[in-house]
Amino acid sequence: MSQRINQPVQSIKLTNVAVVRMNRHGKRFEIACYRNKVVNYRQGLETDIDEVLQTDRIFTNVSKGQFASSTLLEQTFQTTDEMDVAKIILQKGTLQISDLERQQQYENTIREVASWVSTNCVHPTSQRPYTPSQIREAMKQVEFAVHPTHSIKKQYLDCVKLLQSSTKGGIPIERAKMELSIHAPKSHLTKVQDALQQLNITPTTNSNADTTAAYQQLIVLVDPSLYRPIDTLVKELPNGARLEILRQAVTQEGDINLEEEMKRRQQNTSQQQLQQQQDQDQQTTTTQTKITHNDEEYALSALMEEQLTLDKDNTDNDHDTRKEKDSDGELPSPQKPPEPQVPRKNMRKSQKKAQKQSKKAKRREKEEAAERQARIEQEKKRQEERNAMLRMKEEQQQESSSTPLGNQSTSVSSETSTAAKSCNTCGGSFVTPASYRSHFKSDWHRYNIKLKMKGVTPVSEQEFILCDSDAFFDDM
Repeated sequence: MSQRINQPVQSIKLTNVAVVRMNRHGKRFEIACYRNKVVNYRQGLETDIDEVLQTDRIFTNVSKGQFASSTLLEQTFQTTDEMDVAKIILQKGTLQISDLERQQQYENTIREVASWVSTNCVHPTSQRPYTPSQIREAMKQVEFAVHPTHSIKKQYLDCVKLLQSSTKGGIPIERAKMELSIHAPKSHLTKVQDALQQLNITPTTNSNADTTAAYQQLIVLVDPSLYRPIDTLVKELPNGARLEILRQAVTQEGDINLEEEMKRRQQNTSQQQLQQQQDQDQQTTTTQTKITHNDEEYALSALMEEQLTLDKDNTDNDHDTRKEKDSDGELPSPQKPPEPQVPRKNMRKSQKKAQKQSKKAKRREKEEAAERQARIEQEKKRQEERNAMLRMKEEQQQESSSTPLGNQSTSVSSETSTAAKSCNTCGGSFVTPASYRSHFKSDWHRYNIKLKMKGVTPVSEQEFILCDSDAFFDDM
């Protein structure tokens, strides 16, 4: 019998899908879009939403084909129009991309940042740009990490700062200067020149321009960071003044002149040697200053020791003189107390060290005394527990001996004798099964097992209680 194959006829196959996801009120909503159209729609390059969406349905899970119900849309977005909901998700949702796409975006961002640095930066001395491959290698050396959401210009500026300040393989680099042209009224030309000099900018006039014209042209080379102050200065001038950008980045082009390159390298070498010599001189000066300071301290300490020695000798001489006068019968004249001497630095250190050691010793003694007291109290408590157990045993024995044998029936005694169990190693009888089982976990049984293994006669429970079992176990 032939089987019929059922094939879906209304299924829609979604290919090249970019999922935009949005979470609201604990619910997840997704839409299926074309991969390259989402970014264009958010940037305003694409205005037709039908060109962005692959289907106008709202999903809770695109991969499983689960649609969001109209009730859920009404509760979450206060509307059941799926096109309005799709616009909200496109604007505020998160675009889901794969690992390969994320890696590709990362590589593209690195390539664009390196291209910006290569185009807008030069070597400080030669004024020639670096190649993008050199910039990318330097970026790896300084461990520059790109950000997926920051603009390329911001990351380009951060990369230049890191290349200039880093010590992990940074390169000599600076932003290329801009060539600007300022058209200013002749009456305000002096004001503009003074403002430019305050910004450390030396303007040059156009030699081909007419000096009698109402407006004069100034050409300046400035750092890109000074463009906004100059633009503000030109806007404050009367109508007709303007600012033009002649070249965005001024770089040295053409073939290298060997003579100029050799001169430049010689200048760099001489500057480096001069800098090294200055660093060595500074280190030498610092070392000499330290040596002089140490010599002064040594001389001062020697002088103080000599003064202490002289004071001690004078004190001994005064003491001998006082003894001689006492022996002659003369009263000793009152002596002035010795002036306190300034303690030396080493003496202070030794005193502090001795104080610390004495504190440590006292603290150690207190801890040892507390441990001894704790051991003594623990031993006393154990002795009291042992004495209490002995008294309890004696009382039980007295009660059992005072009970008449006639009061016990023969049937009960026979049942007890048959129900009681005894240990083959320790002896004794145990009436209940629980006491019989607990006996094998007791210290008395374990101790007798060790004695039996050594070939020694086991002890009774009374003997085991009278002796110190802990000491026996330590010896065993």
